[in-house]
Amino acid sequence: MSKPVLHQVSVGATIGDAITDQAFMLRRWLREMGFVSEIFAEHIHPELEGEVRPIATYRPRPNERLVIYHHSIGSPTADLLMDLPVQLLLIYHNITPPEFFASIDPELTRQMVVGRQQLERLCRHTVLACGVSAYNEAELRAVGFGRTSVLPLALNESEYRVAPDPLVMSRNPKQGPCLLFVGRSVPNKRQEDLIKLLYFYRRIEPSARLVLVGSDWMPAYSRWLRDLAMDLGMADDVCFTGYVTQQQMVSYYRLADLYVSMSEHEGFGKPFIESMYLGLPILAYAAAGVPDTLGQTGILFREKNYEAVAELIDILMHDKLLRVRIVARQQERVQVFLEPAVRKTWEAIISDLGIGEQAGPTNKQGIS
Repeated sequence: MSKPVLHQVSVGATIGDAITDQAFMLRRWLREMGFVSEIFAEHIHPELEGEVRPIATYRPRPNERLVIYHHSIGSPTADLLMDLPVQLLLIYHNITPPEFFASIDPELTRQMVVGRQQLERLCRHTVLACGVSAYNEAELRAVGFGRTSVLPLALNESEYRVAPDPLVMSRNPKQGPCLLFVGRSVPNKRQEDLIKLLYFYRRIEPSARLVLVGSDWMPAYSRWLRDLAMDLGMADDVCFTGYVTQQQMVSYYRLADLYVSMSEHEGFGKPFIESMYLGLPILAYAAAGVPDTLGQTGILFREKNYEAVAELIDILMHDKLLRVRIVARQQERVQVFLEPAVRKTWEAIISDLGIGEQAGPTNKQGIS
């Protein structure tokens, strides 16, 4: 009997991208479960060309009942899949509301709008839609998906058990409190609000600094952030790392005293579980999927009162007992996001769908 087939499709495959990381992890699990499984993408980073196949080469096999589709933006890929004789196991990573980009990038705004429209049409081609958070699952239900579940992003512990990067450590001597945020430079993540927050916190602690880890995904926005830091007299106190390796990123987590987020839209927020795992207290604006990811851990605030949040940071820096309690609860919470726990959820999903059982060709009315 031939092996069952279950491939994955994503719009893009990029080094260090959370969606790409999840796709590689799922591929490994599927292969270990006895599936034939490859990843196909529309846009492929040059370093991944040997690992990810172009979507133009994807052809469903006769015994292929289902394909996994990672949806996060509008693209021709979704339309292509809806025209093929397979049904979808949809993994929804959320689509950033287009208004965040309307005044900056009209083309990206259009892709976000299209992505939301495609999500509605994907309903009738999908046997199960998995949100990576409860927040995402609620969106799926609101759109009209009948069968939904939650499949969170998983953290592979081995990737975080790395030695500190000597260059990062030597360039960042401990001189004062260090605030950290990890995420590409895009308007919904509101890095400008973090810079403003640092301005107010430095009134309390003049030696404080901010490290912004993440690629310059929108160069014009990144330049504006640097100009803002300069205008506020903090050009030397805000570190823009740009793209970093896994080892470098873990090193920045180790250097930091507090993870702070002012983001106004996160479907999940993988840096939150990274902070939990690495023992870094979290202070975050309670927007979108952030409360779902944090659960009853970290500290959430619902108003961007910079002076009040700066005072809260100062308390977190000095109250050692409070920090210990926060970190302990976070490390309890992160257990549900570690690979063994998420893999159990994934295997249950596969079992419930009966995908491993051989069947005849798929039709668009149901899995046969």
